[in-house]
Amino acid sequence: MLYAKETREIIEGFYRASPGAGEYNLVLETIAAFAEKELLPGAKAIDSGGVFPAENLKKVSDAGVMAMPFPADLGGLALPFPVYAAAVEILSCACANTALQVSIQGMVCEGIRAFGDVDQKRRFLKDGGITTGKALASFALTEPCCGSDVKSIETRALFKDGGYVIDGVKTLITSPGLTDYTMLFAKTDKGISTFIVPAKAPGFEVSRAIPKLGFKGHVLSEVRLAGCRVPEENLIGEEGEGFEHIKHVLNYGRVTIAAIAVGIAEAALAKSLFYSKERKAFGKAISEFELTQEKLSDMATGINASRLLVFHAASLKEAGKDFALAASQAKLFSTETALKAADAAIQIHGGYGYTDEYDVHRHWRDARLLTIGEGTSEVLRLLIARLVLKG
Repeated sequence: MLYAKETREIIEGFYRASPGAGEYNLVLETIAAFAEKELLPGAKAIDSGGVFPAENLKKVSDAGVMAMPFPADLGGLALPFPVYAAAVEILSCACANTALQVSIQGMVCEGIRAFGDVDQKRRFLKDGGITTGKALASFALTEPCCGSDVKSIETRALFKDGGYVIDGVKTLITSPGLTDYTMLFAKTDKGISTFIVPAKAPGFEVSRAIPKLGFKGHVLSEVRLAGCRVPEENLIGEEGEGFEHIKHVLNYGRVTIAAIAVGIAEAALAKSLFYSKERKAFGKAISEFELTQEKLSDMATGINASRLLVFHAASLKEAGKDFALAASQAKLFSTETALKAADAAIQIHGGYGYTDEYDVHRHWRDARLLTIGEGTSEVLRLLIARLVLKG
């Protein structure tokens, strides 16, 4: 069930001339079977109990999912990025809380892979275990002063005695107290710069948890850095290059966030199809009513369109082409589609959709975050327009 036939058809069609086509489908079928057995049964409890999915993530790590798109010399499996995006969709359909950490993990890995030096790739990715998920990572960009306005961040990093001393506050950070490393952005004399901060670095403190609407398996946190000392070798790239790093990493994350949205919408549709066939009203199944069919039709169409946008963006990234526009479009459309699909699922379930018992509103609560994180819908519309106008 979790490996949608539409996703299978896309993979088969795109890779039909590739010797790995059969292997890719086998990999995804295996991941779907694993997710249905190991992740799906506990997804509701993770949400209702606000439990970080550590056990799930260990299983996902052992299954090799996090390592899928990265080179073998970095501890990865060197599989195509679109196949990885399909795997994220499958994970999200089973347990979105698990898929979210996989997405963040991939962003941090990609940032180090793309901009780190040979020693950093070895220390953090291969030997450090971020590629495989043996070590977990967070991403710290947002501050109380600014979210979308990245250039206005106020956290400062001062070079002193052969290392950097970082002071500032980061907020709305996903589970930094439960991870081993944080990719963190701060201003240096030359501009925004990128650092890898170990969780046990002196002066790095998770100061409070922020209650939130969805993705309750993660702790949304505020991080305070007070004289946090980071060695010089944990600076990724050169000082002042951080803004370019942010753009690339966010585009990468937009593709996987869009894949998560597809998985959430698929889960909402599956529950709606089952319920509408079983629920009777006025002597017939509510699936026979045209207004229900209209909702199901819009859900299915939006999901398939979203999936194609995700695959297009992932394919451009895999080919080494500029994927900023495609990633932004995929993220915008897919996340808004997921929100609409989850809302329609609640409506189809009627009063039961509003209750915890039927576990439908979880999908709406999770989808709501996706229209905000990694670029709000409003910011993405501005970015898409700018890119289209530039031609």
